[in-house]
Amino acid sequence: MNRARLITILLAGALPLSTMASEAQYEFVANDSSIATKTCISAASNDVSSLKKYARQGFDGNFQLMGLSLTCNGVDVNSFAQSFGASDTNEFLNGRVSRKYQVDSDVEIIDVSGTYPPLTGKVQVIVSGK
Repeated sequence: MNRARLITILLAGALPLSTMASEAQYEFVANDSSIATKTCISAASNDVSSLKKYARQGFDGNFQLMGLSLTCNGVDVNSFAQSFGASDTNEFLNGRVSRKYQVDSDVEIIDVSGTYPPLTGKVQVIVSGK
């Protein structure tokens, strides 16, 4: 068996394993009805238009102020959104929040000591913004 054919067979065999693993689908549940919580949910849901709406209502459209003062479940809004893979939100906020709160989405920290199973299916996240 030649080397190219062997590599093709190995890759074809690995493909179903990678497609079987599905990522978690997050459902964000508001802990209260505040503008801060709605802003957090918009950010984590990757809904930039809704994020802009709530930023206008709660922070007079001042995204630097929002980045400095808004925490979502104890984390700044941009980091919170990034932790749920909200790439559009991150791109939008990185251009507007102060440098301290910008998130580099190319950097990934992996806990090699942890043996956590991957989250699959539907995951509910209770969100509280302050």
